[in-house]
Amino acid sequence: MPFTPFHVGPGLLIKPFIGRYFSLTVFILAQIIMDTEPLYYMLRGETFVHRFFHTYVGATVVAGLTIVLAKPLGQQALRYWNQCFVLENERRWFGVPIHIPWPAIVIGALFGTYSHVFLDSFMHADMHPLAPFSDDNPWLHGVTLGQLYGACAVSGLLGLLAFFVVRHRQLSKARRKMTRKRFD
Repeated sequence: MPFTPFHVGPGLLIKPFIGRYFSLTVFILAQIIMDTEPLYYMLRGETFVHRFFHTYVGATVVAGLTIVLAKPLGQQALRYWNQCFVLENERRWFGVPIHIPWPAIVIGALFGTYSHVFLDSFMHADMHPLAPFSDDNPWLHGVTLGQLYGACAVSGLLGLLAFFVVRHRQLSKARRKMTRKRFD
């Protein structure tokens, strides 16, 4: 995939459903770290750009690195994110907790790296996702590029829609709770 943006779609889709058990921030960090490998080899002018880190074994190593980096980098990114919202209504809708629980970090890192390898396996002929156990890529050309990009884009749009539905319910529940307290 042309770097990280398309990879974010599946993460956006699952975040509203498993909430605090999945860190979208860590998921995105894992995507960025994964894509440093092909970027490095592209800058060197090489054609074989998906190497060790674009295998499931390599993705496990990247997940470990992501887990180590997630607290300091992820929480700093969330602080910055929250500072972008000046209006109270913006903060209510888009503000996020700065603390990232360890289970959410681990799940975000693992899902981020493994989904990255899986999605890239459909389109990159230089990938061997099952190495060192096999040089085969059973997913290569399993779907068209249009189908792959479409699935990622649709999952992202559905995830954003689900986010707004979930957030609306959360805000409505909080308003009802505050109203009940005033009348009690």
